[in-house]
Amino acid sequence: MVETNLLKAFNNLEANFLNRLLEQITDGCVVVNKDLNYIYWNKSLENLTGFTKEEMQGKNCTSEPGLIYDPTGKTLCAENCICAQVLKDGKPLILDVYIQHKNGYRIPAVLKALPVHNSEGKVVGVVKIFINATPSVAIPLKINELEKMQLLDIDTGIPNRLYMELYLKNKIDEYQKYGLSFGLIYADVDNFAKIQERFGRFNAAKLVRMIARTIYKNIRYFDIVARWDTEEFLVGLLNIDENRLDIVANKLRLLVAESYITVETGLLNATVSMGATLVQRFDTVESLVKRAEQLMLHSKWRGRNKVSLTFTQRET
Repeated sequence: MVETNLLKAFNNLEANFLNRLLEQITDGCVVVNKDLNYIYWNKSLENLTGFTKEEMQGKNCTSEPGLIYDPTGKTLCAENCICAQVLKDGKPLILDVYIQHKNGYRIPAVLKALPVHNSEGKVVGVVKIFINATPSVAIPLKINELEKMQLLDIDTGIPNRLYMELYLKNKIDEYQKYGLSFGLIYADVDNFAKIQERFGRFNAAKLVRMIARTIYKNIRYFDIVARWDTEEFLVGLLNIDENRLDIVANKLRLLVAESYITVETGLLNATVSMGATLVQRFDTVESLVKRAEQLMLHSKWRGRNKVSLTFTQRET
């Protein structure tokens, strides 16, 4: 079957037909020319990244700081530019990536980088499509419902301590009645007092919001993160074993360490120390949280920016 030339199939198409079509796509879309400059940035990508088309159009995609990273934390901009690779070999790429949001947190996404050919078959540009891989539901109640019930931390937009206490009580009851296991991660921002002293309360609060969003955006829809204290978070993970708990905790730890906010003097990031544990038969909310907290403090003792599931000897 002969392929139809879609542009010729419709008569009297408007000059901006393609632009209007891309604006209606729900996935993020950006077009890069052969000079690696952004020449188109759609509304969905504005919503996904926090950057407007006015901020990004004309900017070079190799500029720092990078917009996309691979799962190991390596930037896919600058010397590892995906667009440069597609322009060079003309082959499409599909990758699992993380988008660095304007507010500092990272969002999981699937990136499709497709070459654009001219009538002579030369690659003259790249279309990048970003498919948001964040779970579609992150907490079981709607934000406005949580707010009305005073179960929302207003500053970060995630559930608060009271919500987490109710959640843990419910999950412990389920475990004791039906054997439905779950895990808990206790995360504490390292050197938070020093960050607050050096960069001020405003930037410290901004950093906490960024960390909250990073964790929130990178857990499954049926898991939950809540703000436990000023710089402390609890993450509840359902249907998980110790090995998977270790993997998830370290993934979240690395994502936090690689995220950052912009302050007057440049970029500011922080690390978190974590304690991770599975629920045990005779646990209460207090005993479960206390054990996770002690494991977190053990991570601090080991040098910070670590995950502890057991009390091991100090590393040398």
